[in-house]
Amino acid sequence: MKKVLIVATVFKFLIFERNDIEILKKMGFEVHSATNMNEADWLKDDGMLDYLDIHKHQIDFDRTPFSRKSMIAYGQLKELINRNHFDLIHCHTPVAAAITRIAALRTRKMGTKIIYTSHGFHFHKKASLKNWILYYPIEYLLAPFTDMIITINREDYKLIQKFHVKEKRYIPGVGVDTEKISKMKVDKTKIRLKYGVPLEAFLILSIGELSDRKNHKVIIKAISQCGIKNIYYIICGTGEKAQELEELAKKLGILDRIIFTGQVSHEDAMKICHVCDIGALPSTIEGLGLAGIETLACGKPMVASDVHGIVDYVIDGITGITCNPNDVNAFSKAVECLYTDKLMYQKCVSNTLVVAKQFDLCVAEKSMKDNYRVVCGN
Repeated sequence: MKKVLIVATVFKFLIFERNDIEILKKMGFEVHSATNMNEADWLKDDGMLDYLDIHKHQIDFDRTPFSRKSMIAYGQLKELINRNHFDLIHCHTPVAAAITRIAALRTRKMGTKIIYTSHGFHFHKKASLKNWILYYPIEYLLAPFTDMIITINREDYKLIQKFHVKEKRYIPGVGVDTEKISKMKVDKTKIRLKYGVPLEAFLILSIGELSDRKNHKVIIKAISQCGIKNIYYIICGTGEKAQELEELAKKLGILDRIIFTGQVSHEDAMKICHVCDIGALPSTIEGLGLAGIETLACGKPMVASDVHGIVDYVIDGITGITCNPNDVNAFSKAVECLYTDKLMYQKCVSNTLVVAKQFDLCVAEKSMKDNYRVVCGN
Protein backbone atom coordinates (compact mmCIF):
# COMPACT_ATOMS: atom_id res chain seq x y z
CA MET A 1 0.00 0.00 0.00
CA LYS A 2 1.17 3.52 -0.79
CA LYS A 3 2.05 5.66 2.21
CA VAL A 4 1.69 9.39 2.79
CA LEU A 5 3.11 11.44 5.65
CA ILE A 6 1.20 14.55 6.74
CA VAL A 7 3.45 16.95 8.66
CA ALA A 8 2.43 19.94 10.80
CA THR A 9 3.80 21.61 13.91
CA VAL A 10 0.93 20.54 16.20
CA PHE A 11 -1.52 17.65 15.89
CA LYS A 12 -4.66 19.76 16.31
CA PHE A 13 -3.79 21.49 13.02
CA LEU A 14 -4.83 18.30 11.21
CA ILE A 15 -8.46 19.17 11.95
CA PHE A 16 -8.13 21.55 9.00
CA GLU A 17 -6.77 18.71 6.85
CA ARG A 18 -9.56 16.20 7.39
CA ASN A 19 -10.84 16.51 3.83
CA ASP A 20 -7.35 16.09 2.37
CA ILE A 21 -6.80 12.98 4.49
CA GLU A 22 -10.10 11.50 3.31
CA ILE A 23 -9.15 12.21 -0.32
CA LEU A 24 -5.79 10.48 0.17
CA LYS A 25 -7.41 7.44 1.80
CA LYS A 26 -9.79 7.12 -1.17
CA MET A 27 -6.74 7.24 -3.43
CA GLY A 28 -5.39 4.16 -1.62
CA PHE A 29 -2.85 5.79 0.73
CA GLU A 30 -2.04 4.64 4.24
CA VAL A 31 -1.96 7.92 6.17
CA HIS A 32 0.74 8.77 8.72
CA SER A 33 1.14 12.01 10.67
CA ALA A 34 4.24 13.66 12.13
CA THR A 35 3.28 16.36 14.63
CA ASN A 36 3.88 17.57 18.16
CA MET A 37 1.16 16.01 20.31
CA ASN A 38 2.53 17.41 23.59
CA GLU A 39 1.76 21.10 23.18
CA ALA A 40 -0.77 23.16 25.15
CA ASP A 41 -3.98 21.37 26.14
CA TRP A 42 -6.12 22.94 23.40
CA LEU A 43 -3.65 21.75 20.75
CA LYS A 44 -3.25 18.13 21.87
CA ASP A 45 -4.68 15.03 20.24
CA ASP A 46 -8.18 14.70 21.73
CA GLY A 47 -9.23 11.68 19.68
CA MET A 48 -11.40 13.74 17.32
CA LEU A 49 -9.57 12.36 14.28
CA ASP A 50 -9.38 8.73 15.39
CA TYR A 51 -12.04 7.77 12.82
CA LEU A 52 -9.50 8.52 10.08
CA ASP A 53 -7.18 5.72 11.30
CA ILE A 54 -4.02 7.85 11.15
CA HIS A 55 -0.68 6.31 12.13
CA LYS A 56 0.58 8.99 14.54
CA HIS A 57 4.24 9.85 15.15
CA GLN A 58 5.43 12.28 17.85
CA ILE A 59 7.91 14.89 16.62
CA ASP A 60 9.05 17.58 19.07
CA PHE A 61 8.44 20.53 16.74
CA ASP A 62 8.91 24.05 18.06
CA ARG A 63 7.32 27.19 16.60
CA THR A 64 10.66 28.90 16.07
CA PRO A 65 12.99 27.58 13.34
CA PHE A 66 16.35 28.14 15.02
CA SER A 67 15.79 26.58 18.43
CA ARG A 68 17.36 23.52 20.05
CA LYS A 69 13.97 21.76 19.89
CA SER A 70 13.85 22.29 16.14
CA MET A 71 17.20 20.54 15.80
CA ILE A 72 15.86 17.62 17.84
CA ALA A 73 12.73 17.55 15.67
CA TYR A 74 14.91 17.42 12.55
CA GLY A 75 16.67 14.29 13.83
CA GLN A 76 13.40 12.62 14.80
CA LEU A 77 11.78 13.39 11.47
CA LYS A 78 14.75 12.28 9.41
CA GLU A 79 14.84 8.97 11.29
CA LEU A 80 11.10 8.49 10.68
CA ILE A 81 11.41 9.26 6.96
CA ASN A 82 14.43 6.98 6.51
CA ARG A 83 12.72 4.14 8.39
CA ASN A 84 9.66 4.30 6.14
CA HIS A 85 9.33 4.73 2.42
CA PHE A 86 6.68 7.42 2.00
CA ASP A 87 5.45 7.84 -1.54
CA LEU A 88 4.20 11.31 -0.69
CA ILE A 89 4.95 13.85 2.04
CA HIS A 90 2.52 16.73 2.45
CA CYS A 91 3.80 19.37 4.86
CA HIS A 92 2.07 22.32 6.49
CA THR A 93 3.04 25.22 8.80
CA PRO A 94 6.30 27.11 8.13
CA VAL A 95 8.72 25.59 10.65
CA ALA A 96 7.57 21.99 10.15
CA ALA A 97 7.61 22.43 6.38
CA ALA A 98 11.15 23.80 6.39
CA ILE A 99 12.48 21.00 8.60
CA THR A 100 10.63 18.39 6.55
CA ARG A 101 12.06 19.45 3.22
CA ILE A 102 15.61 19.38 4.58
CA ALA A 103 15.07 16.01 6.27
CA ALA A 104 13.57 14.58 3.07
CA LEU A 105 16.39 15.55 0.68
CA ARG A 106 17.63 11.97 0.35
CA THR A 107 14.23 10.27 0.09
CA ARG A 108 13.07 12.78 -2.54
CA LYS A 109 15.96 11.67 -4.77
CA MET A 110 14.58 8.14 -4.38
CA GLY A 111 11.14 9.14 -5.69
CA THR A 112 9.20 10.58 -2.74
CA LYS A 113 7.06 13.54 -3.81
CA ILE A 114 6.92 16.63 -1.58
CA ILE A 115 3.95 19.00 -1.39
CA TYR A 116 3.97 22.11 0.78
CA THR A 117 0.78 23.98 1.53
CA SER A 118 1.47 27.44 2.89
CA HIS A 119 -1.38 28.60 5.10
CA GLY A 120 -0.08 32.16 4.96
CA PHE A 121 3.49 33.34 4.51
CA HIS A 122 4.90 35.49 7.30
CA PHE A 123 6.14 37.90 4.63
CA HIS A 124 3.49 39.95 2.84
CA LYS A 125 2.65 43.56 1.99
CA LYS A 126 1.89 44.48 5.61
CA ALA A 127 4.65 42.38 7.19
CA SER A 128 7.70 43.84 8.93
CA LEU A 129 11.12 43.99 7.31
CA LYS A 130 12.28 41.55 9.99
CA ASN A 131 9.78 38.95 8.76
CA TRP A 132 10.94 39.38 5.16
CA ILE A 133 14.59 38.98 6.18
CA LEU A 134 13.89 35.95 8.38
CA TYR A 135 11.30 33.97 6.42
CA TYR A 136 11.50 34.88 2.71
CA PRO A 137 15.02 33.43 2.13
CA ILE A 138 14.02 30.16 3.81
CA GLU A 139 10.98 29.69 1.58
CA TYR A 140 12.81 30.81 -1.57
CA LEU A 141 15.80 28.52 -0.99
CA LEU A 142 13.71 25.46 -0.09
CA ALA A 143 11.30 25.81 -3.03
CA PRO A 144 13.51 23.80 -5.45
CA PHE A 145 13.31 20.84 -3.06
CA THR A 146 9.52 20.80 -3.33
CA ASP A 147 7.40 19.25 -6.08
CA MET A 148 4.40 21.48 -5.51
CA ILE A 149 3.72 24.60 -3.45
CA ILE A 150 0.09 25.42 -2.72
CA THR A 151 -1.10 28.77 -1.37
CA ILE A 152 -4.49 29.59 0.06
CA ASN A 153 -4.59 33.30 -0.73
CA ARG A 154 -3.93 35.26 -3.91
CA GLU A 155 -1.18 37.53 -2.59
CA ASP A 156 0.92 34.50 -1.62
CA TYR A 157 0.21 32.89 -4.99
CA LYS A 158 1.71 35.93 -6.73
CA LEU A 159 4.78 35.69 -4.52
CA ILE A 160 5.56 32.07 -5.40
CA GLN A 161 5.70 32.88 -9.11
CA LYS A 162 9.31 33.86 -8.43
CA PHE A 163 10.06 30.54 -6.70
CA HIS A 164 11.90 27.73 -8.50
CA VAL A 165 9.31 25.00 -8.08
CA LYS A 166 7.65 23.08 -10.92
CA GLU A 167 4.05 23.16 -9.70
CA LYS A 168 2.57 26.35 -8.25
CA ARG A 169 -1.06 26.14 -7.20
CA TYR A 170 -3.75 28.26 -5.53
CA ILE A 171 -6.70 26.76 -3.66
CA PRO A 172 -9.51 28.67 -1.89
CA GLY A 173 -8.55 27.33 1.55
CA VAL A 174 -9.49 23.95 2.97
CA GLY A 175 -13.15 24.57 2.31
CA VAL A 176 -16.22 25.69 4.24
CA ASP A 177 -19.59 23.90 4.19
CA THR A 178 -21.44 27.08 3.31
CA GLU A 179 -24.81 25.42 2.72
CA LYS A 180 -24.87 23.67 6.09
CA ILE A 181 -23.76 26.80 7.94
CA SER A 182 -26.15 29.15 6.14
CA LYS A 183 -29.17 26.92 6.79
CA MET A 184 -28.64 26.43 10.55
CA LYS A 185 -31.78 27.05 12.61
CA VAL A 186 -31.03 29.11 15.72
CA ASP A 187 -33.11 30.47 18.59
CA LYS A 188 -31.80 34.04 18.81
CA THR A 189 -33.44 34.80 22.13
CA LYS A 190 -32.09 31.65 23.77
CA ILE A 191 -28.52 32.18 22.56
CA ARG A 192 -28.39 35.84 23.53
CA LEU A 193 -29.83 35.17 26.97
CA LYS A 194 -27.27 32.40 27.50
CA TYR A 195 -24.40 34.85 27.06
CA GLY A 196 -26.04 37.84 28.73
CA VAL A 197 -26.51 39.90 25.57
CA PRO A 198 -29.64 42.11 25.39
CA LEU A 199 -31.94 41.20 22.49
CA GLU A 200 -31.79 44.72 21.06
CA ALA A 201 -28.00 45.06 21.37
CA PHE A 202 -25.70 45.37 18.35
CA LEU A 203 -23.47 42.30 18.71
CA ILE A 204 -19.96 41.81 17.30
CA LEU A 205 -18.35 38.36 17.22
CA SER A 206 -14.74 37.22 16.93
CA ILE A 207 -13.67 33.57 16.81
CA GLY A 208 -10.04 32.69 17.46
CA GLU A 209 -7.33 32.18 20.05
CA LEU A 210 -6.63 35.03 22.44
CA SER A 211 -3.24 36.04 21.10
CA ASP A 212 -1.33 39.04 19.81
CA ARG A 213 -1.76 37.77 16.25
CA LYS A 214 -5.55 37.69 16.50
CA ASN A 215 -5.40 41.26 17.83
CA HIS A 216 -8.77 41.32 19.68
CA LYS A 217 -7.56 44.33 21.68
CA VAL A 218 -8.09 46.66 18.71
CA ILE A 219 -11.82 45.85 18.65
CA ILE A 220 -12.15 46.35 22.41
CA LYS A 221 -10.47 49.76 22.07
CA ALA A 222 -12.62 50.61 19.03
CA ILE A 223 -15.85 49.83 20.90
CA SER A 224 -14.73 52.03 23.77
CA GLN A 225 -13.76 54.85 21.41
CA CYS A 226 -17.00 54.96 19.42
CA GLY A 227 -18.94 55.40 22.66
CA ILE A 228 -22.12 53.61 21.60
CA LYS A 229 -23.47 51.93 24.74
CA ASN A 230 -25.57 49.40 22.82
CA ILE A 231 -22.59 47.56 21.29
CA TYR A 232 -21.54 44.21 22.79
CA TYR A 233 -18.59 42.01 21.81
CA ILE A 234 -18.32 38.21 22.14
CA ILE A 235 -14.94 36.52 21.78
CA CYS A 236 -14.91 32.73 21.35
CA GLY A 237 -11.54 31.18 22.14
CA THR A 238 -8.83 30.67 24.71
CA GLY A 239 -5.21 31.75 24.90
CA GLU A 240 -2.43 33.43 26.76
CA LYS A 241 -3.87 36.95 26.36
CA ALA A 242 -7.17 36.24 28.15
CA GLN A 243 -6.32 38.09 31.36
CA GLU A 244 -4.70 40.98 29.50
CA LEU A 245 -7.81 41.47 27.36
CA GLU A 246 -10.10 41.36 30.40
CA GLU A 247 -7.96 43.93 32.18
CA LEU A 248 -8.04 46.17 29.10
CA ALA A 249 -11.84 46.00 28.92
CA LYS A 250 -12.06 46.74 32.65
CA LYS A 251 -9.70 49.70 32.35
CA LEU A 252 -11.80 51.12 29.50
CA GLY A 253 -15.01 50.65 31.53
CA ILE A 254 -16.69 48.25 29.10
CA LEU A 255 -16.04 44.85 30.71
CA ASP A 256 -19.79 44.36 31.16
CA ARG A 257 -20.17 44.44 27.36
CA ILE A 258 -17.25 42.14 26.49
CA ILE A 259 -18.10 38.43 26.77
CA PHE A 260 -15.34 35.82 26.86
CA THR A 261 -16.91 32.42 26.17
CA GLY A 262 -13.72 30.39 26.37
CA GLN A 263 -13.40 27.40 24.05
CA VAL A 264 -16.71 26.46 22.45
CA SER A 265 -17.64 23.78 19.92
CA HIS A 266 -17.75 24.71 16.26
CA GLU A 267 -21.54 24.26 16.25
CA ASP A 268 -21.96 26.62 19.21
CA ALA A 269 -19.69 29.19 17.59
CA MET A 270 -21.83 29.10 14.45
CA LYS A 271 -24.99 29.52 16.51
CA ILE A 272 -23.53 32.65 18.09
CA CYS A 273 -22.51 33.80 14.62
CA HIS A 274 -26.12 33.58 13.45
CA VAL A 275 -27.34 35.82 16.29
CA CYS A 276 -24.58 38.46 15.99
CA ASP A 277 -24.85 41.53 13.76
CA ILE A 278 -21.30 41.65 12.40
CA GLY A 279 -18.10 39.67 12.65
CA ALA A 280 -14.65 41.05 13.47
CA LEU A 281 -11.34 39.66 12.24
CA PRO A 282 -8.61 42.15 13.21
CA SER A 283 -5.64 39.77 12.83
CA THR A 284 -2.19 41.19 12.17
CA ILE A 285 -1.53 38.21 9.88
CA GLU A 286 -3.98 35.66 8.48
CA GLY A 287 -3.32 33.09 5.79
CA LEU A 288 -7.03 33.04 5.01
CA GLY A 289 -9.18 32.76 8.14
CA LEU A 290 -11.91 30.10 8.03
CA ALA A 291 -13.84 31.83 10.81
CA GLY A 292 -14.18 34.89 8.61
CA ILE A 293 -15.57 32.90 5.69
CA GLU A 294 -17.96 31.08 8.03
CA THR A 295 -19.14 34.45 9.33
CA LEU A 296 -20.00 35.50 5.77
CA ALA A 297 -21.78 32.15 5.27
CA CYS A 298 -23.99 33.12 8.23
CA GLY A 299 -24.93 36.28 6.32
CA LYS A 300 -22.96 38.66 8.51
CA PRO A 301 -20.82 41.57 7.25
CA MET A 302 -17.39 42.07 8.79
CA VAL A 303 -14.92 44.62 10.04
CA ALA A 304 -11.50 43.16 9.37
CA SER A 305 -7.82 43.80 8.83
CA ASP A 306 -6.66 44.63 5.32
CA VAL A 307 -4.03 41.87 5.34
CA HIS A 308 -3.32 39.32 2.65
CA GLY A 309 -5.63 36.35 3.30
CA ILE A 310 -8.56 38.35 4.66
CA VAL A 311 -8.92 40.71 1.70
CA ASP A 312 -9.71 37.75 -0.55
CA TYR A 313 -13.23 37.71 0.93
CA VAL A 314 -13.72 40.78 3.16
CA ILE A 315 -14.00 43.18 0.25
CA ASP A 316 -14.11 46.79 1.39
CA GLY A 317 -17.56 48.23 0.87
CA ILE A 318 -18.88 44.93 -0.52
CA THR A 319 -18.87 42.36 2.30
CA GLY A 320 -17.65 44.64 5.07
CA ILE A 321 -15.04 47.25 5.90
CA THR A 322 -11.28 46.67 6.04
CA CYS A 323 -8.81 48.61 8.18
CA ASN A 324 -5.14 48.69 9.04
CA PRO A 325 -4.84 46.16 11.90
CA ASN A 326 -3.21 48.78 14.16
CA ASP A 327 -5.67 51.61 13.45
CA VAL A 328 -8.12 51.77 16.36
CA ASN A 329 -9.75 54.90 14.95
CA ALA A 330 -10.45 53.21 11.60
CA PHE A 331 -12.00 50.16 13.29
CA SER A 332 -14.10 52.45 15.51
CA LYS A 333 -15.45 54.28 12.45
CA ALA A 334 -16.07 50.96 10.66
CA VAL A 335 -18.10 49.60 13.58
CA GLU A 336 -20.03 52.84 13.85
CA CYS A 337 -20.71 52.84 10.09
CA LEU A 338 -22.23 49.35 10.08
CA TYR A 339 -24.21 50.25 13.21
CA THR A 340 -25.71 53.48 11.87
CA ASP A 341 -25.73 53.14 8.05
CA LYS A 342 -28.53 50.64 7.38
CA LEU A 343 -28.18 50.86 3.59
CA MET A 344 -24.47 50.05 3.79
CA TYR A 345 -25.19 47.22 6.21
CA GLN A 346 -27.85 45.65 3.96
CA LYS A 347 -25.65 46.01 0.90
CA CYS A 348 -22.92 44.01 2.64
CA VAL A 349 -25.42 41.41 3.89
CA SER A 350 -26.63 40.81 0.32
CA ASN A 351 -23.10 39.94 -0.82
CA THR A 352 -21.90 37.77 2.07
CA LEU A 353 -23.11 34.33 0.99
CA VAL A 354 -22.26 34.93 -2.68
CA VAL A 355 -18.63 35.58 -1.76
CA ALA A 356 -18.50 32.79 0.86
CA LYS A 357 -19.55 30.22 -1.76
CA GLN A 358 -16.31 30.88 -3.65
CA PHE A 359 -14.59 29.12 -0.73
CA ASP A 360 -17.01 26.23 -0.48
CA LEU A 361 -15.93 22.74 0.49
CA CYS A 362 -16.66 21.28 -2.95
CA VAL A 363 -14.43 23.89 -4.63
CA ALA A 364 -11.52 23.10 -2.27
CA GLU A 365 -11.98 19.33 -2.62
CA LYS A 366 -11.92 19.46 -6.42
CA SER A 367 -8.74 21.55 -6.34
CA MET A 368 -6.95 19.16 -3.98
CA LYS A 369 -7.98 16.05 -5.91
CA ASP A 370 -6.47 17.60 -9.02
CA ASN A 371 -3.30 18.60 -7.14
CA TYR A 372 -2.74 15.12 -5.73
CA ARG A 373 -3.27 13.54 -9.16
CA VAL A 374 -0.75 15.91 -10.77
CA VAL A 375 1.95 15.07 -8.21
CA CYS A 376 1.19 11.37 -7.74
CA GLY A 377 0.39 10.62 -11.35
CA ASN A 378 -2.90 8.80 -10.77
